[in-house]
Amino acid sequence: MNTTNSKPQHWLRRLTKTWKNKKLIVASGVAITFGLFAATLQLTSNRQSAALLLAPPTLGELPVIPAHLRWGFALDEFEVSETTLKSGDVLGELLMSRGLSYPQVNSIVEQCKGKFNISSMRMGRGLHFLAKQQGAHPDFMVYEPSPYEYVVFNLKAPYQVERVQRDMKIEIVAASGVLETSFWQALTDNGLSDELADGMIDVLASSVDFYHQKQGDRFKVVYEQHIVEGEPVGTGKIIAAMYEREGKEFYAFNFERPDEKTNYFDFEGRPARKAFLKSPVKFSRISSRYNRNRLHPILGYHKAHFGTDYAAPHGTPIMAVAEGTVVEATRRGGNGNFVKLRHDKTYETQYLHMSGFAKGIRPGTRVAQGQTIGFVGSTGLATGPHVCFRFWKNGQQVDHLRLNLPQPQPITGAAFDQFKVVRDSLMQKLNGVQYRTHQHETAATQEDVFVFDPFQKVIP
Repeated sequence: MNTTNSKPQHWLRRLTKTWKNKKLIVASGVAITFGLFAATLQLTSNRQSAALLLAPPTLGELPVIPAHLRWGFALDEFEVSETTLKSGDVLGELLMSRGLSYPQVNSIVEQCKGKFNISSMRMGRGLHFLAKQQGAHPDFMVYEPSPYEYVVFNLKAPYQVERVQRDMKIEIVAASGVLETSFWQALTDNGLSDELADGMIDVLASSVDFYHQKQGDRFKVVYEQHIVEGEPVGTGKIIAAMYEREGKEFYAFNFERPDEKTNYFDFEGRPARKAFLKSPVKFSRISSRYNRNRLHPILGYHKAHFGTDYAAPHGTPIMAVAEGTVVEATRRGGNGNFVKLRHDKTYETQYLHMSGFAKGIRPGTRVAQGQTIGFVGSTGLATGPHVCFRFWKNGQQVDHLRLNLPQPQPITGAAFDQFKVVRDSLMQKLNGVQYRTHQHETAATQEDVFVFDPFQKVIP
């Protein structure tokens, strides 16, 4: 996400409008050029700071900045109410219950085109209504799709709709953990998010078997922490990660090169994401292995099972285990909904019993490793939600868990020399991180916040 404010004109226009509408005192001698405003605004963290930048240097001429400024409004001057979206709610009906007519609702929907997809609203999130007069119909509605942005709906003519990106700051932080019960418990003990766990598993899954966690396993990670309005709201890119099991360390270092898709490498410079992922589903379990003489759970007789079943909750994303091209995306017989991929002249994979396909997945589509191609279901002959994963080598179905799959080639030459500089710098960061357990404080210390060397750009 872009961490700079790319809309200085929007800020200036909105602040000016706020002052005018709310009869705020604005000094008449403001003479700051647009270029100075734009350059300075990038250093601010919120709208109130931006407003102060517009003031002349004389203290007596400072504008009155409203207290409790949120979404560009001085909330003290509005009656604010909130409705939590529930399953089955219809936005039009909610707005009409607040006093809007059908033509007004239709005008708002028309204004949303190209700005915000109303159907993307999710239950559990709030709709905030702002009324200028107590007991009156609301003048504005605000919806927050995520901590990074909000959408303002003007409920009066001309029914403008505005999507606003909040200012975001990125800090480079570090964390660690020791598995006393499980990987998830170690993350929870240290106040770490599922999002960070996803990222670690993504870059380390090819070398670490997360299905067989062991007590005493340890990890360290350096990553981007997104900060909005002084609060951590999400995890960005992982910069470096290390997982240790029984004294053996597995690494993933971020190293980006122009026009190259591979951007994580192990200690020797080999791509951290191997040619094939170990599983098409995260956080699942193997419920049935490749077996040439398995008793079929539905048909009731012995029948070869040429796949590996991964049980997971209905709707869990199914990933392509390697880069490839979609050969089939259809529904047929006992397979139910399935996708088949061709990876090269040697290898093909197939994913059965899907509840549905991901957007854009059709024959001829090129997919990346780790890309979602469908969702776990139980279509076809299935006793419960799972994905039956099948693997072909030279046209024959094989047990992928027993294959010695090809390993990607390491970086060489000048690129490897550059990688070593980055790797060694990141190793210093990792070595400086102390291991934490639930008995330690989970808050990051000052030593856990890094300023990176200038040779590697980590903040866009």
